[in-house]
Amino acid sequence: CPKEVLTVSVNKESTNIPYNLGRLFAVLERTQEAANPNINTTIKDRFFNSASATPSLVFPTLINLAQKHLAKLNEGQRIALDKSIGELSDKLGETFPKQLMLAEQGAFQLGYYQQRQEYFKKKTDATEQKEEA
Repeated sequence: CPKEVLTVSVNKESTNIPYNLGRLFAVLERTQEAANPNINTTIKDRFFNSASATPSLVFPTLINLAQKHLAKLNEGQRIALDKSIGELSDKLGETFPKQLMLAEQGAFQLGYYQQRQEYFKKKTDATEQKEEA
C-alpha cells in the first residue's frame, strides 16, 4: 500500500532558536550565491557543521561576510535579503547560543533545509507561471 508523504514547509512563525538559526544560515548562503552566481564552494561547505554546533563562534563571521555580499547586489535583491536576515535575527534574542546539543542541531538542519526548499518552490512557481503565459 502506498505511503502517505508528509509535506512540511518552512515554519515562519517558529520561535525555536536553533531552527531559526538554520533558516538564517540558508538566507546567508542564498546571499552569497546571489553575489557570486558561479561559486563552487559556499558557506555550507566550510561552516555548516560548526555553525550548527557552536553558533556564537561562527555567525558573527557569517554576518560580516554577508555584508560584503549584500554590497554586490542590486537594490531589490539587497533589500529583500537584508530584510530576511533582519526578520530572522529578531527571533534570536540578544546573543548567539554558545553551543547546540544534538537535538538542537537537528532543529538547525531542519530549518536550513526547509528554508532552502522554500527557495526551490519559488523558482518552480515562477517557471510554471511563465509556462502558463
